[in-house]
Amino acid sequence: MRSRGGKRRGFVWASGFRGNQGAGRCGRRPAVPTTLPPDCLCFPRAMRRLPHSAVRILFRTLPCALAALCALPGCAPERERRNVLLVSIDTLRRDRLGAYGAEHPTPALDALAAEGFLFDDATTTAPTTLPAHSSILTGTYPHRHGVRRNGLNRLPPEALTLTELLRANGYSTGAFVGTAVLDRVYGLDQGFDVYDDTMRAEDSEAQEQRRAERVVESALRWVRSVEGPFFLWVHVFDPHGPYDPPPPFDGMYYHGDPRDPSHRSLEGIPLVFYQNLDGIRDVAYPIAQYDAEVAYTDHQLAKLFDGLGDRLDETAVFVTADHGESLGEQGYWFDHGETLGDACVRVPLLMRAPWLGGGKVVTGPVSHVDILPTVLDVLGLRPLPGAEGTSLLPALASGSAPARDRFLETFLPSGKRKRPLFALASAGFKLVQVGTDPRRRELRTLGDHRADEPSLEAELGARLMEYATREPDVSQDEIEMTDEQREKLRALGYVR
Repeated sequence: MRSRGGKRRGFVWASGFRGNQGAGRCGRRPAVPTTLPPDCLCFPRAMRRLPHSAVRILFRTLPCALAALCALPGCAPERERRNVLLVSIDTLRRDRLGAYGAEHPTPALDALAAEGFLFDDATTTAPTTLPAHSSILTGTYPHRHGVRRNGLNRLPPEALTLTELLRANGYSTGAFVGTAVLDRVYGLDQGFDVYDDTMRAEDSEAQEQRRAERVVESALRWVRSVEGPFFLWVHVFDPHGPYDPPPPFDGMYYHGDPRDPSHRSLEGIPLVFYQNLDGIRDVAYPIAQYDAEVAYTDHQLAKLFDGLGDRLDETAVFVTADHGESLGEQGYWFDHGETLGDACVRVPLLMRAPWLGGGKVVTGPVSHVDILPTVLDVLGLRPLPGAEGTSLLPALASGSAPARDRFLETFLPSGKRKRPLFALASAGFKLVQVGTDPRRRELRTLGDHRADEPSLEAELGARLMEYATREPDVSQDEIEMTDEQREKLRALGYVR
């Protein structure tokens, strides 16, 4: 990153140490083609009538064929292409970043926000990991990409991804993920040259997740090995429960004995089993450890940003969370996925691309489905027909995104509720509905306060019902979990 005077500086890590400012440097890359015809990249409706096996073969070979077209005469290079870095942080509440007003600073992400753009009202499409990431990579809501449940759905091959689009345009593509919930068996590996979903280490670390340190180290090894433009997706899982930060972060924010009998604040609070809070009596302890996980994550991301060296300033960086986490809101503790409360569905979204300016807070509603169109716009690639999001570049210039509808859903059951929840966020309100039953609706304001606006509820209800009853546009690939996969998801609380 550069200071106001233009001189590169390292990110400040949580320990105060500045990263190696020269690491990962590379020379200029030769100019290469920036775009392909849009009709080469859209998926015609007629193809949906092809046999599933034929569609799968088509989409496994299409990127190579499209890339080959760019080598033909007449596809002349226009300019040097930028890189793209997508960082997704699992289970990160927006109010835990210093840039969003948190009590504790997050130096690396705060610096990125200060030099780039902070979106003040961003939402996920679903408060669970696999559906949310499927929306990020396809620019569509779950009813379009077909992934609505962790561990049970797989992204189908006819769901065209950002990765496939960039690979078709000559980008090297690499993904490094921190949880078994994003195992390649669930289909997000489409279009990646390298998809690193290895969880087990030589020290027999738990198979369902790995620390951000390992993810970042692997990602940097890969990116230093590639020449030309790259698309790098880095997913870190650490803020997800159980909240178990490594030393020295484990003692950063809590001092004392959380098992002291004098503490009684956790009494009566229902605890999810995977949080490993047996014997803990002070509610401040898990909250402090969650914050420490966030601090550790920020520390590792500083290494990632510094490790890119001068390439960082030629890279469009997007940082978001797949969803948030409830820390007691509406009586829901240390979990996510069962409700569509703001704590779980409002997410941080940061963007840095030095050639576009920065230092700005962008107000107005945005969604995960906007990331794909924005990446294409930043790179000068043509819009993808059928994407449900919109490019955020106009909002960067104006400072505000226009009013719009945003849809939310969760298919994770809760207690006696077996049907999914759907919600429509619009004009400062959120209408939540159980299944397709209009009698089980609740209108809320931002902050999840009940609202009594019958005419608005009816207006939003009609639009929400249209979404809730819409059939998926693609085949909903379901998988039969192995015992090993089931145990991994159970350890993370996704199989109850």
